[in-house]
Amino acid sequence: MGMASGSSGGQRDWKRRESLGSALAQVALVAVLLGGAVTFVVHRGQVRRDTETHLKAAQGLAQRGNPADLTKALQELDALFALDADVYGAHALAADLHAALWLEHHQPGSEAPAREHLARAEALESKDAERYGARVVRAWVTLSEGKAPEAAGLLKALRERGASNPKLWLVQARTDQALGNLQAARQAYARATDGAWKDPRFATAYGEALLQEGLFAQAGEALGRATSANPDHLQARLTAALATLALHGRPDEVERTLKDLQAREAELSPALKARALATRAELALTRGNPDAALQEADAALAVSPKEPYALFARAKALTAKKDPGARAAFEAAAAQHKTAPLFSFEGAKALQQLGDTAGALALLDGYEATFRNIQVSAGEGKTVSALERDDRYWLTRGNVLEASGRQDEALAAYAQALAVKGPQQARAQYAQGALLLARKDYEGAKAVLTAVTPDNGTSSVPEAYTAMAELLFAQGDYATGCQHHFFALSRARGRGVPSEQLQAQVAQIGKQLTDAGQVKMAQAWKTEAEALLK
Repeated sequence: MGMASGSSGGQRDWKRRESLGSALAQVALVAVLLGGAVTFVVHRGQVRRDTETHLKAAQGLAQRGNPADLTKALQELDALFALDADVYGAHALAADLHAALWLEHHQPGSEAPAREHLARAEALESKDAERYGARVVRAWVTLSEGKAPEAAGLLKALRERGASNPKLWLVQARTDQALGNLQAARQAYARATDGAWKDPRFATAYGEALLQEGLFAQAGEALGRATSANPDHLQARLTAALATLALHGRPDEVERTLKDLQAREAELSPALKARALATRAELALTRGNPDAALQEADAALAVSPKEPYALFARAKALTAKKDPGARAAFEAAAAQHKTAPLFSFEGAKALQQLGDTAGALALLDGYEATFRNIQVSAGEGKTVSALERDDRYWLTRGNVLEASGRQDEALAAYAQALAVKGPQQARAQYAQGALLLARKDYEGAKAVLTAVTPDNGTSSVPEAYTAMAELLFAQGDYATGCQHHFFALSRARGRGVPSEQLQAQVAQIGKQLTDAGQVKMAQAWKTEAEALLK
């Protein structure tokens, strides 16, 4: 009985229940742990929402595109990093924005943070093909270091992994441009602009590239897209002003733009200040004031020594002053931008007009050396030399050679331009026909000029009608010659040629007819021409 009693007491001791206080303590501990977990989850959720808010705000500000907007976007990212220092997308965006301030706007102090955020983004970047923003910025920085082939290799590797977004295509375009493949660059710029139509920086970059090619109307269209995205985008407005002046249009409108920006000088980066001064120089040249142009260009170069349009305006100002330093100035502009046709072609024309044929041909020889070994697509997987497809180069070279009296070499250059069968076909036909006319090869000239002087007066080269009219006069066909002169006069009036100049032209043609014994034809010509000019 005692053993049974002992056994029963042991069991009760083994199954002893916990006290109420102990149980409550455990419940409290669990509650604290659960509460902490809930608080942690809620906190993390709030941090995530806050970081997303800052990131979206930064992206929205960056999309406006001005230096002040980029700076505000970076302030949003700094607030984000205070919450979470390891957000990949934020570091990639910060690297891109600092790179824009550094490489596009020449803002002091931007290079170091661009490289720091780029390194951080690369460290966080996953192996996912969808996460490659930092690598695009790396390609841009590599390009800025003068390593265009290496940048092209980085971009090719990204594309092979399926990467494709507007920022990638923008850097691809800049790389192709640096490598001299202007055809591929235009395609990449267009692709980038189409994909980022809300961001004016992309269309502005495209417009700038077209302007450097001397494609002024196309540049104006691209820059118009930029100002549609943001009417207050400063770089687009300034570059559009340059395109306007290049097309000989609306100098008063350009002056209003410059006055507006002058009142906002605090918002201008060094690059924009230099561009504004360069635009002032071009405006001064338009108004026939080379001294003022030279002063503005030098001021621009003091702010940014590589500002392309300041170098270009300076060279043109020296040409207008007949300064022997013009040749070196054009060479400096072309050397800074070796793959920009504008500076070589317009420089060659200006030097030829100055009587410096050697300087003009030296510029064109430098251009030829740059593009001779560059290969461009010819379709069906084939490539050809970029120079072989460059009808503008051959046409410009032919013009210089013809002006210097080297007619046989000029004809050979025109033949090269015609062989391209490109956008300059009609102008090359006119140039060849006019030269043959000057050599009194009337049959040869007529065969060429007929193709570019349709009987409805719609030629894309109005000057060709004047050449054909002179040819017909030389052959005794005065009636048809007068018809062609009338087409030329009508087109000149439509282009806004001054009335005094048109009246002088009418008088000269009347004199030719009278001297040839065509008195009645001369009177009829005078009547018709004066009716047109009223």
